[in-house]
Amino acid sequence: MSFARHGRWLAPRSGRAFALALLGSSSIASAQATSWLYVGGGAGVVDQGEKDTHSALQLDTGIGTSAKHPVVVGGLFRVQGYLGAGADLGLAARLATRGFALGGFGAGIDAGVYQRWWGTESTGFTGNLVLGAPWGVTLLGGASVGSGDQRIYFASLGIDLARLTVHRHTGLEWFANPMRSPGE
Repeated sequence: MSFARHGRWLAPRSGRAFALALLGSSSIASAQATSWLYVGGGAGVVDQGEKDTHSALQLDTGIGTSAKHPVVVGGLFRVQGYLGAGADLGLAARLATRGFALGGFGAGIDAGVYQRWWGTESTGFTGNLVLGAPWGVTLLGGASVGSGDQRIYFASLGIDLARLTVHRHTGLEWFANPMRSPGE
């Protein structure tokens, strides 16, 4: 066989070897997704023909894009319980500011769907405005509109445990973040 023939077979093999080497090499991952774990309490007005006020307990958990950008986009799973009535389950998309995601001052908007199996069952839209302050303090207010002409208006004050610990970049001189690595 001549050298030209070997060269023709050598080039594709070396290209494949190079591609496999690139794919097989490892590097430090730096995705650093944002997450939320909110627990709060407040009140809700349930309007199913007549208005009933209930104490409310809310739990949100979700994940979003990196806070390296000014806007963070993510998703939430929500359980919103009304004491003495029942709980709504929901899925929502969240659009939040970098400040909110990093545990400081900021805001977010949630929009999604909910399902209710108590009282008069209902499925519908839910949306809310989320205001964040340092240390994971979060104020949330919103409304749900569903089938059967049902409406709920709610407000909740609580703490976002992920924004308090994992993602917090504020107040470190007063209270060190136990979850951050020393290299951050």
